[in-house]
Amino acid sequence: MSIVTFWNGTKEQSGTTFSAIAFAVQSAIQHNMKILLISTSFNDTTTRDCFWKSNIKKSIFGSSAEKISNNGIEGLELLMRGGKITPNRIPEYTGILLRDRLEVLTGVESSNQDLYDKVKEKYGQIISLAKEYYNLVVVDLDRRLNIEYQRTILGLSDIIVPVVTQKAKDIQMIQELINQNDILNRENTVITIGRYMEDTKYNAKNITRNILKSKDIINVVPYNNLLFEAAQEGRVIDIFFDFMKIRERDINYRFTQELNRLFDTTKGKNDMLKMKRGQ
Repeated sequence: MSIVTFWNGTKEQSGTTFSAIAFAVQSAIQHNMKILLISTSFNDTTTRDCFWKSNIKKSIFGSSAEKISNNGIEGLELLMRGGKITPNRIPEYTGILLRDRLEVLTGVESSNQDLYDKVKEKYGQIISLAKEYYNLVVVDLDRRLNIEYQRTILGLSDIIVPVVTQKAKDIQMIQELINQNDILNRENTVITIGRYMEDTKYNAKNITRNILKSKDIINVVPYNNLLFEAAQEGRVIDIFFDFMKIRERDINYRFTQELNRLFDTTKGKNDMLKMKRGQ
């Protein structure tokens, strides 16, 4: 599937980071793929806090919280500056979440602007190289990143997932961007509602019928209390393994099913694009 980038094209808080994290973890558990989750954030420890705390727990795939090697993104940037980077060296700088399934490269977590200025110039190259080593690269594209770097990453992406709020104006704005933008188009874009709540007039069916004028129900990532709590306690991997045990009547069942549907939607679009290119 190559590169799937989660991106917030609006000014609203839409849950882009949690959507990208949930998508990457669920995909790694459900599919036999080697996945890398890349955060492009600055002065933000959200991604790290989801997975790492002082008390390290183990998963059935091995340690779910192995230390990030060689100082993560900072060490990788230094390696690239020295011209010694190859795709198979990227894992030396990632954190292993699920052995042979899921790794993470966190963003710049300090307030060191000089470091971030160096790193953000390398994200495009890092993502391109990662595509050669991993089956799937999931990018959490920070909206605070300079627009030129955002465009570079979006241009490299096979599938773009604009994560929007459950507001008609935000969905309409993304539609307009897709119609006008040279990077976004209907074939490579999967509009997704983050922090989704079903019990409202603006539910997925009504949005699809009345705003998108489409037959295909819009993708959603439902708001989930257990994920919200686990993200603050370094237990996101654990909670997803707990979700594997739930039955259809469980209130969390739809959450995992919607993540699976999002995976199927992105994979379907990517496969279609490959066929068109003759790949």
